[in-house]
Amino acid sequence: MNRGRFVAAAAACAATLHVQGADVSWQAVAEVRHRTLSEWTGNGARLLSERGPVARIDLSSTLGGPEGPAVLVHGALAQGRLDYAGQDQGGVPLATTTRHSEWEAGLHWRPASVSAWGEFWVGIDGLRQRRDIASTPKAGGLDETSTLVLPGVRWRSAVFAVAPIAGLKFQLEAQWRTSARHRISVDYLGAYDTSAFASGHRDEAALRLIASNGSRWRWTLGFGRARQVASDTAVLRIGGAPVGSVREPAIRIDDLSLSVAREF
Repeated sequence: MNRGRFVAAAAACAATLHVQGADVSWQAVAEVRHRTLSEWTGNGARLLSERGPVARIDLSSTLGGPEGPAVLVHGALAQGRLDYAGQDQGGVPLATTTRHSEWEAGLHWRPASVSAWGEFWVGIDGLRQRRDIASTPKAGGLDETSTLVLPGVRWRSAVFAVAPIAGLKFQLEAQWRTSARHRISVDYLGAYDTSAFASGHRDEAALRLIASNGSRWRWTLGFGRARQVASDTAVLRIGGAPVGSVREPAIRIDDLSLSVAREF
């Protein structure tokens, strides 16, 4: 989505609020995730796995209160260093590290008031993910950058209490989004020409339990998973001349997260 379309969509959503001086709130979130990323062949064999912590911060602003429509805009950054174990597509054993970096921005719209069944949001996010795989004495590294456009939906339940836990209120949240566009750029660090091609379709789902003690602080335990099919084959080149082919294998990403949020 280009900048002009994003601004137009934001203006259209804001126009649905129908109020002057609508409520504006801010939220900052600090989160740590334990990530497991794995790549798989077409016959179900695992090529590699990456495991480790990823730190993430998210800042959002919401225009509109619990009564009537609302618009949310957010931006997030994430960074992590994961252990990499497995083999490359040529069968060369690898044990190294991978740096994961993410940049995300999104626009979300709640078309109706918060009700007894909770609240429902629709939105679109732009996500850029980078995997910087370090070289080893036996195999060269890779620097992959994926760019995705992810429309999706999110539901959050009404507040409820759990009798044995005094002083805390809870909410459940479920989210699903899917890639409407997905491109990848692969830098082979000089071994081949940089490749750029369409990556495989991705679906993401997340389930979260949110706890609050009635203050502006919230704590969230979450689980997220992403499933991405293998890409089509692209031409691999050296100096512009074809020398072979390359494809991105099927990818699975599983995140277990814990976060703390503060509303302003």
